[in-house]
Amino acid sequence: MRTPVRRPGEGRGPGSAVVAHPEAFHAPPVPPAPRSPWYLRPAMQGVAALALYVVAWLLTVGHHMLHNLGDAHLDQLSMDPNFYTWCLQWWPYAIGHGLNPFFSHYIWAPRGHSLAWVTAIPPIALLAAPLTLAAGPIVAFNLLGAFALPISAWAAFVLCRRLTRKFWPALVGGAVFGFSAYEMNHVAAGQLNLTYSLLVPLLAYQVVLWHERAISTRVFAIVGGITMAVQFYLFLETFADLTVILVVAVVVGIVVAGEAHRAEVLRLGKSLAYAYGVALLLALPYLAYALMTRTPELQADTNLDLLSLVVPRPDSTTGVSWLHRLATGPIPVSAAGYIGLPLLMLVLLLAVTGWSRRFVRFLTCMLVIVIVAALGPALYVGGGRVLTFPWFWLWDIPLVRNAYPSRLMLFAFLVLAVMTALWLAQTSGKYWLRVPLALLVVWALYQDAVVIDVAPHSDVPAFIAAGTYRNQLSRGETVVVVSDVGNAGMLWQADTDFYLRLAGGYINQSITRRTDLPPSVQELAHASPERVQRFEAYVKRAGIGAILIDRRYEPKWVGIFWRMGLKGHGIGNVVVYPLNGCRSCHPLGWAQIDHPAAPAPST
Repeated sequence: MRTPVRRPGEGRGPGSAVVAHPEAFHAPPVPPAPRSPWYLRPAMQGVAALALYVVAWLLTVGHHMLHNLGDAHLDQLSMDPNFYTWCLQWWPYAIGHGLNPFFSHYIWAPRGHSLAWVTAIPPIALLAAPLTLAAGPIVAFNLLGAFALPISAWAAFVLCRRLTRKFWPALVGGAVFGFSAYEMNHVAAGQLNLTYSLLVPLLAYQVVLWHERAISTRVFAIVGGITMAVQFYLFLETFADLTVILVVAVVVGIVVAGEAHRAEVLRLGKSLAYAYGVALLLALPYLAYALMTRTPELQADTNLDLLSLVVPRPDSTTGVSWLHRLATGPIPVSAAGYIGLPLLMLVLLLAVTGWSRRFVRFLTCMLVIVIVAALGPALYVGGGRVLTFPWFWLWDIPLVRNAYPSRLMLFAFLVLAVMTALWLAQTSGKYWLRVPLALLVVWALYQDAVVIDVAPHSDVPAFIAAGTYRNQLSRGETVVVVSDVGNAGMLWQADTDFYLRLAGGYINQSITRRTDLPPSVQELAHASPERVQRFEAYVKRAGIGAILIDRRYEPKWVGIFWRMGLKGHGIGNVVVYPLNGCRSCHPLGWAQIDHPAAPAPST
């Protein structure tokens, strides 16, 4: 094969011009530029930033999550932590056994349930599969939850470090994103799909690399497409929000760029379209399955209250009564939107002093647009509805109405992180203002830090943890788990590596509302003769093999089971009621329901 002849200057970058004169080829070599000290190199600073974030987080708030790693103890009154623990076990189990991972017959047995519109976090579950298989899903969940925020902060640091070329401003900027109220609230709730937010700043980092010509359009399309596809599988709502934000960003960029730079923004839009093509191609297996199923409908109020931008959480109001009243408004998700006065002051100073810079104008416009969008279809102030926005109808579109407007604050915090780093990186003096304000911003983050609700002991009974269930139940038997621990059934099932099938299971509030029990079982909390009959018919129809009562966290109404004639026995802090087709069940009248006899002891 002939080697092609390269013309002088051909195929080189813009900064490597070659002189065409022959004598130029005999010029003395230019000595290489001296390398910067190792501690100033971006890679080393990235490692240092991650280490600082981890140490700061674990020394202040996050260390609670590392106590007793084998215990399921994070916010066990809510449903989400145990659901995500289940997801960590489900994906490697389903793939390892050749099952369809988007549909599980192990919950809501015997019919099963689709996971098409469920935040089942497959990217995290598959990446953590070696840890899950080696140490169990509970340990995996605790470790993933403990390190989620430092990792997200590090991703924002990487973006800010590239934009400013300075360590300390980027470090504060990364903290603004990774330890924001948005991240704090969701890590306390155990929502891994929302705490692992590193993909959004990493995509922005790729855009910066593309703009600086550090990567080509082809590389950006492939890497950016993979990043967006992973976000798609991690949490579809964030992917949808990201799509809207990027479209708005391109439009704002065209307006702000001016005639000289408009072509560059249009070229970025074209490159993003290529990346979306790659992302949708990779997401095709999921899309083909999900579009055949019905989307759930959200019933909760998820707007952002305007006052939440400056009012901290109730336990951070330092005893001020009127501030505490404002903090306990009727829209609890608003707590994730707290920015604080120091950070608002900082971005205002940047907007005023740097308005002549196109990038500052772009960031300011995007921040305002995202916050307004996070308010949703109406403006709420202090819990009261003030007005309805003209664009309220947008929130009635089928896919949009299932989204949380307040979750758009994720993108607002990324903009805030970049603006913080830019303002702190300015070199024209005024350290007397920058340093104290930066410290105030960090203090406000810490002051609003959520208290991690960790139980002092494991909420997995010895019946499950010690493997006693194997002597009491057959593999694949369908059971109902009754416990005041949120989603205890899915937690127990994951910890047994799907030894049992579960009748019920909480997926999310749009699908399964506020309970993890089948309706025919949950109705017994307010029993009537008709409901007792429906329960008996359900047991026979669904083939329920046993009811498991969590002795330490049993609801008050569980006595209805022995009043119906079921005979249970206690073992390992669990009362097991074998059903045998409900053969021993008998009808109950109102007199037996309203005036029960003394409870029968469990053997």
